[in-house]
Amino acid sequence: MPPRSRSLRSLLLIGTLALVGSGAALETARATLSSGARIVLQKGRQYLPTDLYLRRGDTVTLRNGDESLTHHAFIEADRFAFDAGDQEPGTETRLTLAEPGDFVIQCGIHPKMKLTLHVE
Repeated sequence: MPPRSRSLRSLLLIGTLALVGSGAALETARATLSSGARIVLQKGRQYLPTDLYLRRGDTVTLRNGDESLTHHAFIEADRFAFDAGDQEPGTETRLTLAEPGDFVIQCGIHPKMKLTLHVE
């Protein structure tokens, strides 16, 4: 077999292995997302996303992605309360949802910031 054909086959094999490897990484990422961990970004005086559908036992990580704004996430509901306190830029707070229902996370500093959690 000519050297050029061997080189081409080697490149095709390496490319195929890379695609298979990236597919495995994608499956791992999907498994992580479906395992009950969600990240919500606090940035630009809003939550991203603004609605989140979850199952009981899922964990939400609230990450302050702003460079200079402090946030204060809280929930006030009849059967569930949560208060993250002041979150400086770059910090994270985790919340595990044990109760089913719809809950609104608000920011005590920026009243227009709202995130609705729908927990099954």
